[in-house]
Amino acid sequence: MKDTCTPFCMSLVILFMAMTYNSSAQNDICKVLIPEISGTYSGDCKNGLAHGKGKASGLDLYEGEFRKGLPHGIGTYSWTNGPVYRGEWSNGLRDGKGEIIYFTLRGDSIVKGIWREGKFARNDSLPAFTIIRKYNLLSASLRRINEGNIVIIRFHLKGQVNPRVLELSMVSNNGVQFKAGSSYVGIRDVYFPFNLIVHYVTLNPVSVGAYDVEFECTINEPGRWEITLNN
Repeated sequence: MKDTCTPFCMSLVILFMAMTYNSSAQNDICKVLIPEISGTYSGDCKNGLAHGKGKASGLDLYEGEFRKGLPHGIGTYSWTNGPVYRGEWSNGLRDGKGEIIYFTLRGDSIVKGIWREGKFARNDSLPAFTIIRKYNLLSASLRRINEGNIVIIRFHLKGQVNPRVLELSMVSNNGVQFKAGSSYVGIRDVYFPFNLIVHYVTLNPVSVGAYDVEFECTINEPGRWEITLNN
């Protein structure tokens, strides 16, 4: 008896072939740029790269947001026979708030914190920095400007460079002090948490009278930091 296929049957065959082709084509043209998860991919694509929400698997597994072929945004990464990270990503690296879960025979262990460029920076319960004391200062600001292990201290007088800093002394729990310019000093080769006490004498804007200035802070998050003390 000769096999026949009705029009409905043919439509099912065509639909199946189209789905198979689209799935194969997507894997061929939509790339993930991390080798460990570049085996198969399903999800949004742009210009031949994973972009948007998707799922990529290979040696490891990632499910979440992508940008230009890399995990970027919110996502979950599972290592083969290893931990699981859930949280923020930037250009393929853990960056921002997240948590990592370790599976052990004694039970699961969860570490929550802040990551910077793929590295654990600090526990989420700790602030990036704490100002402990400031005396005779109009303002004191701290900002993290990059990766590194240097702390720069700048001295201002009403928003401008302060040329009237006298009897400067700095005490820190680690690092090497240096002076690289007339308007600032610094401490290099530091590790965190980093504690700093600064004391100096400054003249007022019209050079009539002087007063003592004291400042103390603790920096918990690793990086290159800039402290501005404004009188």
